[in-house]
Amino acid sequence: MLQGPRVTVRPFVLTDTDDYFAYARLKQVTMAAGMAPLLTREAAAKHVQRFAREQQDLALVYQGQVIGNIGVYPRVLSLETGDDMTREIGYILNPDFWHQGFMREGLQLVIADQFNHAIKAIWAGVFPDNQASIHLLKRLGFVFQFEVPLPRGLTEHQPRDEQYFRLLPKQFEK
Repeated sequence: MLQGPRVTVRPFVLTDTDDYFAYARLKQVTMAAGMAPLLTREAAAKHVQRFAREQQDLALVYQGQVIGNIGVYPRVLSLETGDDMTREIGYILNPDFWHQGFMREGLQLVIADQFNHAIKAIWAGVFPDNQASIHLLKRLGFVFQFEVPLPRGLTEHQPRDEQYFRLLPKQFEK
């Protein structure tokens, strides 16, 4: 568990299902993260069960309520560093809590924890039209690296690009 001034980042537990479903069913939340909205509470429960089991997706908690989640995923062997000590993050947040600094605080906790465990770089992919997320990444010290088209199977209607940002420990703004 990671504790900040306002938020806690912790593993998911099964009782988080209703809080998770409250935002994971919203198209404006999920589409920005490249996922389809969840249609049922049962689908949300399956996600939460997987999150609890795998512990790669963590709950962002404010005043006892799960308001978002932060994923930390292993990456394949890095050509740049020659090792696998890099991670990729992803995150979504309940829109009731947008633009209040909650996700920034949660990401700061997670990123600091990763760097404290010898991770050498953290990556994040974001759609070019998601300006709020791009702004957040830049505030944390991430630097744009490149843009790539997504494979056809990952896009719903039309071809779509994704921008990748990287953060090194010396760039991190705590």
